[in-house]
Amino acid sequence: MTMLKCREVTQLVASDDVFELGFLKRMQLRMHLLMCRHCSGYVAQIRHLGDGAREAAERETCPPQRLEEIEREIIDHTRRPES
Repeated sequence: MTMLKCREVTQLVASDDVFELGFLKRMQLRMHLLMCRHCSGYVAQIRHLGDGAREAAERETCPPQRLEEIEREIIDHTRRPES
């Protein structure tokens, strides 16, 4: 089994293709994320962005201060060192 490259991982994660992966490709992706802190950090950032976007979309009107809070949370999360 060959390792996926970081570029391949980021392209998969940023697209909807990740939901259509076969078993082998999913395992390659998981193995890469277990070993690469940079890509796993990127995935965490993408998830956090998605959560914030969904939260904002669920509200008819999102107060400006809440949008600022979400932005700060995203920035703080991306600057946080990986454990």
